[in-house]
Amino acid sequence: MSEPVTDLKLVDNVFVKMHKLVNIGDTHNGHAHVFDHITLLSSGSVTMKHDNGEQDFASPHLIVTPKGIKHQFIAKEPNTVFCCIHAIRDGDGVDDVASPDLTQEQAFELMTQYSLIQE
Repeated sequence: MSEPVTDLKLVDNVFVKMHKLVNIGDTHNGHAHVFDHITLLSSGSVTMKHDNGEQDFASPHLIVTPKGIKHQFIAKEPNTVFCCIHAIRDGDGVDDVASPDLTQEQAFELMTQYSLIQE
């Protein structure tokens, strides 16, 4: 087993940490976060062990992890790559623009209110 190969970038208050699990069985150590976050599983597949059990995911897949849930990833394929994506926030009292309970349609509608493309 080997340690994950890790890279990270921070742009416009969005923190992305990319992990590459080279071998089957390689493990990313477990931890929990103070805010909900999303993980982009971009290649390979993983078993995600968490406080509520475990789940298997295959790429491509977006995995949402609620705050406070301890979780870890175990590679089921060689060269599995996933990215943890976080908004950088200032304390507990930060108001979210979007509710975590939005449907996909509601999220797309909300995105039209916040331009991401320069015209």
